[in-house]
Formats: sequence, structure tokens, C-alpha cells
Amino acid sequence: MKNKLFVLIITMLSVSVLWAGDANFQKLFDKVNPHLVSVEYKAEMNFMGQSEDIEGRVPGIIINGNIVIFDGTSLGAGRLATDMYGSPQVDKPKSIKITDYNDNTYDAEYIGVDDYSLIAFCRLPDSAMKNLKAVELKNKSLRLGEEVYVFWMLPKSYNPKYQLTKTRITSVLTKPEKFYLTGELPQEFVLSPVVTAKGEMIGIITPVTQVPSYTRFDYGNVFGNPVGIMPLERFEKIINNPPEEDKVKRGWMGISLQALDPEIAEFWDVKVDGGIILTDIIDNSPAEKAGLKAGDFLIKLNGESIDVTEDENISIFQKKVSELGAGSEITLLYIRPGDNQVDSNEVTIVLAERPGARSDAPKHEDENFDLTVRDMVFADYNARNLKEDEISGVIVEKIEQGGWAAVGGLRTGLIITQINGNEIVSVEDFKTIMAEIESSKDKEVVFMTWRRNKTKFVHVKTHWE
Repeated sequence: MKNKLFVLIITMLSVSVLWAGDANFQKLFDKVNPHLVSVEYKAEMNFMGQSEDIEGRVPGIIINGNIVIFDGTSLGAGRLATDMYGSPQVDKPKSIKITDYNDNTYDAEYIGVDDYSLIAFCRLPDSAMKNLKAVELKNKSLRLGEEVYVFWMLPKSYNPKYQLTKTRITSVLTKPEKFYLTGELPQEFVLSPVVTAKGEMIGIITPVTQVPSYTRFDYGNVFGNPVGIMPLERFEKIINNPPEEDKVKRGWMGISLQALDPEIAEFWDVKVDGGIILTDIIDNSPAEKAGLKAGDFLIKLNGESIDVTEDENISIFQKKVSELGAGSEITLLYIRPGDNQVDSNEVTIVLAERPGARSDAPKHEDENFDLTVRDMVFADYNARNLKEDEISGVIVEKIEQGGWAAVGGLRTGLIITQINGNEIVSVEDFKTIMAEIESSKDKEVVFMTWRRNKTKFVHVKTHWE
């Protein structure tokens, strides 16, 4: 706590706090403040079979009608993780409450979170827009030394809810992506709006390197990753096309990858400024159908060089592919190292739709047996080296200690393939069979399960009242 307070004090010394007595500053504050809200959410995080309620209060910005964007770092945790238990999994929020500048509160509908920028989206009710409106957006290139204004959310008990500060551009980055630095800013500024003197929003505060949700759980200034301004041009496409389930079809190649660093390039005598090394190709994926192989070096995407030399910047390439969308045709220039030569080739790929994440899979909690199951998704098959036609069932996601399922021997991570001899393919099958069992009050239920290439029958005794 002392360290955080010290950082905030230093921050306030490094930026100019605007005084309320200046009419121009007051006018700017009054113009932008109505577009800003606070977002409070409650969700459930699952990790290693255990669950924990999480909640947060973060800044929000009204954009595009009744849509609010906010910091989705926690909500994006583990969405694309491919290992079984390596990352926390956060369910969709149970509730989202929006509070505006007049202390009016609204229940909002969760839309989704972008996996690479970790910008989350929710929708205000139409009735809220009688008093609120979206912020004015503007694409603007900033110069070194140029002044910008940042709205920073204050603690819940404060009124007003935002503080207006002024700072200057201290660096204009062109790599790994376009970004503006403004000196030291703490992680509390994440997703704070950045505006011009006219009140136009030109960017948001984020870490420079957008480390995606499958590699870490919290934002923060980790590994020397500074916080600064992401310009509107970099996230405008995201906010115009929110990650709404069943509406946005993200592109997918079906590869595992690592950065082509200078040492590897030098070893193979490859004269490029970075690229992507394919470490694995998913069966029947667009990459496999196009003839790509593990060990290939991708060096250009649609004619543009892939300047990735460090693993922390891989997400830049992944985001480009994702945003192109399913059905898009892309051209890749790749190198296939050989024993005595390095061949350069070009290939065209039609992107498929990215497989759904675990957190998006349908699930069901059975209160009698005290367990929660969900449908299997691509990541489950991939983590177990299985093909989708090899096995079907539901995944045991959570078990309450002391419940019938736990006492009987069911464990998280098991795949339930049959119940009392009835085949289980989906959550709907599971719900149907469990309802029949509740109706008939079976004294014992036999679950056929699969784990690590072994089938096991688990007998669970019931104790109906």
C-alpha cells in the first residue's frame, strides 16, 4: 500500500494537475465528464477446480450510442489458454452496474472482451441515454512535447468521480506498434480517456505491449512494460466491431508459434528483421490445408514484413490475423529451412473462425450433486492431444467439497461420457439425464469418465430427502 501511494504521489508530481479556477479547464472538464462512468462488476474465477468471486471498479467511457468500454483485464483472464489448468478462467460477469456523473446507476448488459487489447464492452439500457451521450472521437497524430489531457477515476466516495490532469508526449513509438509515452503513469490509469483541449477523445491509457489474456492474469507495469497512450486508430476497429458472441467471427490459422529472434535468424542465415516460427500445426486447420509445416518461418503477411523478434510481441501478429476475420484470404511469405539451403515460398490461406473459449462454453450447475459441467471446446481437445471425433462428453469444471459428486470420486478435469449408460455429448444431454435421475430418485448413479487415455466408472451414492 505504501509503495502504491508513493507511485501515485510521484505521478502527481510528474503531471500538471489542472486547477478548477481556470475557466478553460473547467469548460473542458464539464464537456467530457458526462461521457465518463464508473463500471462495477462481479464475476467468478475458476482455477485448479476451485472458484472465487471477484469484483472490480474501473473507469468506463460511453462510445457509439449506448456502448461502454472499460478495462477488461480480469474478465479476459485465460480465455484463449490451451493448457488444462495453466491459467485462471473467468466467467462472464454476473452483474455490471454503471454509475454516471450524476450518481445515477444502471444495470448494463455484458457484451464481451477483446482478447488482445483487453478492452471490455457492455451495453446501457436505452432509457439511460436520455441523460447520457457518447464521447466525440478523433484520430490525431501527436508530436513530441504536445500537451494532452487525461481523465483519471477517483475513489468511489469522491465527487466528482474523475480528476482532470495535463501531461506531455515524451516519446512517439513506431515499434512494436504506434504508441505515445507520457512519462510515468501507474496501472490505475489503465483505460483512462485521453482528450484534446477541445474535448475530443484521441486515445486511451494502456500498457505499450498488449500481452494477451492467455499469457497473464493482471495488467500492471510488468517486465518494464511502460504505460502510455494507445491512439484511437489502433482500437477504432475494435470499438466499431465489439466482440459480441455469435456476431464477430475472428480469424484463425490453427498454429502454435514463437518469435523469430536474431540468434535463430543468424543461425539459418536468414536476412530478415523478425518473423514467426511455426512450432505446431493443428490437424485439419487452414495452415495444414495450405501446406505449412512446423519449423517454417513466416516473414510477411499480405506483403508486409512481420517484425516480431521477441515472444512478448507475438500478440501483434495474432491480433492482425484475428481482426482480418473468418473467411478472409491472406497471403504469407515463408521460409522453410533445409539442411543446405533456405527456400522462400508464398502461400494463400483462407482463415477459419477462431474456436470458442472455455469461458464462452455452455455450462450447467447441478445443485443435487454439487458439480458444474460445461461443453468441450477446441482448447480441451488440443490440451489432451485428442481429435473431436475421438471422444465426446462434458468437462467437470467445478466440484463442491463434501457434495455427492466429490464424495463419490468425481474430480475436476474429468470428461463425463456416459451417465447410467446414457451417452453424454453436450450440457443439454447432461441436464436431461440429471433431471430424470432427480425425478426417479436413483440411489446410485454411475458416471463413465475419461482422463489421460483411461476410462473409469465412478459410482456416486445419493441421499435424497
